[in-house]
Amino acid sequence: MTTRVLALFTTLALFSGLATAQAGAPLDPTRNLPVPPSASAHTPLPEQYIWARGGPPVRQGDTQPRYFRVAFNLASVPTNATLYLAGPRSATIYLNGKLVDQYDSDLTAPRPDFRVFATPLSGALRVGRNVLALEVVRGKGGSPSTNAASIIQLAHGEVVVAKILPSAPWVPTESPALLLSDTAWKGTLAVGGDWQSPAFDDSAWPKVTTLGPIESDIDLLQWNADAGMYNWPGYEGISPFLRQMPLAAVAVTHVFSGRSTIANADALTKPGSAPLTVRLSAPMLAQQDAPSLVLDFGRETAGRLRIVSTSATPALVSIDYGESENELLNQPYLGTDLLTVPGNGTAYGPKSAFRYARVRFLSAQGPIQIGSIQLDAIYYPVTYAGSFESSDPLLNKIWETGAYTAHLCMQDDIWDAPKRDRERWAGDLDVSGRVIDNVFADRFLMEDTLTRLLDDRDAGQHVNAIPGYSALWISALTQYYLHTGSLDYLKGLHQRLLDLLATMDAEMDSDHLFADKSKEWPFVDWSPDLSADTPEARRGTQFEYILAYHDAAYLLREMGDSAAAGKRDEAAAQLTAAAQAHLLDAATGTFGSRWQVNSMAILAGAATPAQVPAIWSTVLAHTADASFREPPITPFYNAYVLSAMATTGHRVEALAWIRKYWGGMIAEGATSFWEAYDTHWPTRNPHVSLQADGSTGYFVSLAHGWSSGPTAWLMEEVLGIQPTGAGFRTATLRPDLAGLAWARGTEPTPHGPIAIDLKPAQTTVTLPAGVTLSVLVPVSPRHSSILLNGKPVAPGPLNEEGTRATILLTQPGTYTVETP
Repeated sequence: MTTRVLALFTTLALFSGLATAQAGAPLDPTRNLPVPPSASAHTPLPEQYIWARGGPPVRQGDTQPRYFRVAFNLASVPTNATLYLAGPRSATIYLNGKLVDQYDSDLTAPRPDFRVFATPLSGALRVGRNVLALEVVRGKGGSPSTNAASIIQLAHGEVVVAKILPSAPWVPTESPALLLSDTAWKGTLAVGGDWQSPAFDDSAWPKVTTLGPIESDIDLLQWNADAGMYNWPGYEGISPFLRQMPLAAVAVTHVFSGRSTIANADALTKPGSAPLTVRLSAPMLAQQDAPSLVLDFGRETAGRLRIVSTSATPALVSIDYGESENELLNQPYLGTDLLTVPGNGTAYGPKSAFRYARVRFLSAQGPIQIGSIQLDAIYYPVTYAGSFESSDPLLNKIWETGAYTAHLCMQDDIWDAPKRDRERWAGDLDVSGRVIDNVFADRFLMEDTLTRLLDDRDAGQHVNAIPGYSALWISALTQYYLHTGSLDYLKGLHQRLLDLLATMDAEMDSDHLFADKSKEWPFVDWSPDLSADTPEARRGTQFEYILAYHDAAYLLREMGDSAAAGKRDEAAAQLTAAAQAHLLDAATGTFGSRWQVNSMAILAGAATPAQVPAIWSTVLAHTADASFREPPITPFYNAYVLSAMATTGHRVEALAWIRKYWGGMIAEGATSFWEAYDTHWPTRNPHVSLQADGSTGYFVSLAHGWSSGPTAWLMEEVLGIQPTGAGFRTATLRPDLAGLAWARGTEPTPHGPIAIDLKPAQTTVTLPAGVTLSVLVPVSPRHSSILLNGKPVAPGPLNEEGTRATILLTQPGTYTVETP
């Protein structure tokens, strides 16, 4: 273990007592912790991902062998030496002309992208010049939807990483490597003659291409492409701004000893206890015969399993992860990983998200003693600057769970999920980013993610290759700017925003309707007719465009580009008129029957006030109808449904839907919100019933940032606080208890927190300097007066058809507004 990790574990153990998910503890185990000191930084490993030049494009599944050679010199030969190799599915390895190893990966494994292979080199090295020669075939690879070239190449397995260490296999060493994969290597697609021989003339072979050092770029840590690299000696695969903390299991279950023995298994829940001891019935056991146990860490967590041995000799174990116990036992998403736990050393499983882990003990030369098996939680340190609490414990739990879900997705960037896809998606960010803006007030990771989403595009391409996600990227940027006022950052995106808008414009036909001219993926939601190029998906994308054009006009004016802003206003008006002319169902006065499409029509302002009652009664009111079977709608698009319900004045019904839908996940055991959910899906084994990506099963994520929407909604629509000017220069407070007895919370702003306390007919707000707040107070003819800090005041203009009066607060202080 590196000095940095040791220091972090020591420090965090002092802070948390090795945290466990005990009753009454916060759901987020990092919530009440001080940010730990940075400790000594892990030095990124220097070995590089390399590949031979040429061949077909990466995505075409090329399995043509590649050939690599490198010469290196040794002043002396160590007693032991090991070649570590990862990346290819198969490799034939020659050292100084002698065949020293050959391997093949199991291509039926769920994610066989990487496997670290260790080849002993005793007797094969020599003093002076040595030549390593490899014949390899690319890894099986995945299918990332990203446009980033490095992620595509890595995830498709077109890389080799190698190093030789002066120690026996899996034995840690602080000695420098004898050889590393780097730009000195040569690679080719075709060979002739005795290419393995040290005497072979490889001067005509080209130098390799490289993705750089294996820990050098956030992009190399995404998409589970590096899942197999966590067994690589010295590999951490963690960005320097992340932190780690140990979590002990809350329970040990499914203890199976077979013909072997397991003693002191419960000690794994009590750090510092006597070690777990396993005595195998034979030096090597098959998986089905190996003693095993399952650890429950009490909550979904992002991180990796950490096993510390107190044995004198190494042990071979296998590990599986599961977000649910059924996933773990039936079909773990990452499959089964083999780990060699060095004697008196530490081994790590891959970085993922899970609650449950199974460990099987497969091989050892004597008794296995394990000092601890813990979850090395990996998290982005944030402060819960925003808050929400009410008279309804279920809503409070939903708010906390949504905040925790968004936090779990704040990793090496803001991902859709820490299990899968572990990738930046603009649609997901539009929902989770709003939670992050309201709860954590983060800038670094938000800006990095927004920027890289643009960086991943090729010229003329959409964000994530999805036209609607180009639109939702603009929406996410708008909310970020409103919350932070980061004008310099916004101005830095000026030209790139114009380029993106031009890409969006090119999708429209002569009638100003979205026509998917680029033939990219017009995804709206994981729901029939909304995840492919269909009339319904085009209709949904049309409204996403209208919302984005309105937002773009605002952003461009903030940047001082009035001319471009005017063009966006004109485009929004043209698309709105086209929607009214061509997409409206004249018989019902709605835009079809789908919740997703009609909700976005309302939020985009494309539905007229006269059409809103019909949309509510014909479409959205069905959230209260237990017998109604809406085609599937994800928690992602349900966030927009909630916002549309609030916009149409149906917050009471929206709260009921939150309790039913997100409360349904909690009732089924959720500790973070799921990628997909339907109140009608079977509940006996809910995980296997979840549907996403056109399929059903355990692969569906149980911690997905796009499902966190109610957390922001409760702050924006119950507490009622929303920025109207950049960085909360101006804001509105429209409180609505919607049937609650009370609610309170805080909203972070660049000027300091805004604190809100709501009771019937009474709103108390603490305002920092620099914020002008318009309080929209509910009024009716029976209200003879409005009291501000106990004194009658004349209200400002009436809003919402005379049902709300405006009280303008311009100075810092605490104010109580009452309508007696």
